[in-house]
Amino acid sequence: MLKRKRYLVVFLVILLSLALAGVYLAAVTIFQFVLTALIGHESSLAIALSTLAAAALFNPLRKRVQAFIDRRFYRRKYDAELALAEFAAAARSETDLRKLTQSLTGAVQETVNPQQVSLWIRKR
Repeated sequence: MLKRKRYLVVFLVILLSLALAGVYLAAVTIFQFVLTALIGHESSLAIALSTLAAAALFNPLRKRVQAFIDRRFYRRKYDAELALAEFAAAARSETDLRKLTQSLTGAVQETVNPQQVSLWIRKR
């Protein structure tokens, strides 16, 4: 059942990618048609400007879709990056070594799930 659900998600991502590619190509074609009508003749400048305009409009959408795919398929990496960022934020404001040690071992335990966590601190 879990494999079937994963295949369905992959299929939906592929369909979404194909749909976005079709919309992107349609936008480039429409922009090219409009720019050609404004300039008066077909030129490589119209093609370049229409492609750049479509890319500028679709870049935020592409970033959102990419973030969704990264969270869905690379979840462990995403969770580890979040945990590292949270620990870094806590470490900046923490001065107590015991609390910092607990925070570090907790972050490692949460993200990596080892059987045992130990931290060796060298005394100066």
